[in-house]
Amino acid sequence: MEDWFDEPIVDPTVPEPDRRRITGASVLPLGSSEFSPRTRRFFAVGGVVVGVIGALLAGTAMQSGSSTSAFASVLAFAVAGLSVSFGRPRLATRLQRLYGDCYVVPAELDDEARDLIRRARQAIESVSTSRVNRLGLLDGIANDLVLPEKLWDIARLLRTQAALRAEQAEAMNEVITPELAAVLAPQREALNRSMMSVTKRILELEDYAHRVQEADAALRAHELLKSNDKYRDLLAQTDDAQGLRNLTEQVDVLESTLAKNLRDAIDAGQALVTLEDTTAV
Repeated sequence: MEDWFDEPIVDPTVPEPDRRRITGASVLPLGSSEFSPRTRRFFAVGGVVVGVIGALLAGTAMQSGSSTSAFASVLAFAVAGLSVSFGRPRLATRLQRLYGDCYVVPAELDDEARDLIRRARQAIESVSTSRVNRLGLLDGIANDLVLPEKLWDIARLLRTQAALRAEQAEAMNEVITPELAAVLAPQREALNRSMMSVTKRILELEDYAHRVQEADAALRAHELLKSNDKYRDLLAQTDDAQGLRNLTEQVDVLESTLAKNLRDAIDAGQALVTLEDTTAV
């Protein structure tokens, strides 16, 4: 996921069409450089006025048959259309007004928050692209629902934490009086507790991803067992009874390992679902 850093993290409750628009909008972070509301109103009103003029010119052209009036009316309509389009807010701005609190742009966060979001996204990406997940072997775990909700919860908390860290840093630039220190100390403690809680959530995601990777590795090893028949035939031809026993034991061990790793991955995923339900309550 090379461009993950620029991709907004969107609240899963936002309707799917708007989620796609938000992630595809070209200008979301750090405000907008488009025209001011006053300038947009000027363009909108100007477009209407020019459109009326164009209609009058079109009427004149129809009555007189004047090609000059006809050309002028077409030009007026074109200018009117452009003016009205300039008067409309861009898509990114409209989305920002509708869903400004419903997405997080990683580029707007500080380094600490960006690093934690990167870790969370990498863990979720690892689970989502795993073979055991694609094959449905993690059945019973709502990865498609729970993991996006986890990422959104983490992202919105990190956004709040980044803003509060900036507020704390600004306050620390002032002369530290006993009164200011008395205010800042409990605020820092609350911020640190929240940061530890979010970090714990990310560690749980990473643990889940690690178990899924282990299940993937066991699945690959299990698939390689299909080649064992060729090796059994080879050992039978060479009359190697011990080698045959070793291969058979290896099959039993790998079957058991695959089953255990899948159970561990499923248990870790179900723990995430349980935590999600507990948090919701």
